[in-house]
Amino acid sequence: MNLKSRVLEFINQHEQGVKISDMEAPLGEKRMKLGFVTKSLLDEGKIQKIKDCYYPVYDSKHDNSKLFRNFIF
Repeated sequence: MNLKSRVLEFINQHEQGVKISDMEAPLGEKRMKLGFVTKSLLDEGKIQKIKDCYYPVYDSKHDNSKLFRNFIF
């Protein structure tokens, strides 16, 4: 599995959001490299970024109201 796939899988497993610094140790990669990969995933629309956290992107069938409630309240 390549790094891009590993990062996407890691983010998708963390619905509460994850920072790049949270990915360094589990994925065994440097922050700079993870930054390039997350930027690419953002550009492809596969993840979303709110402030400094990365979140999974859900399809229309998935209830993402829980995710948005966390930012409103």
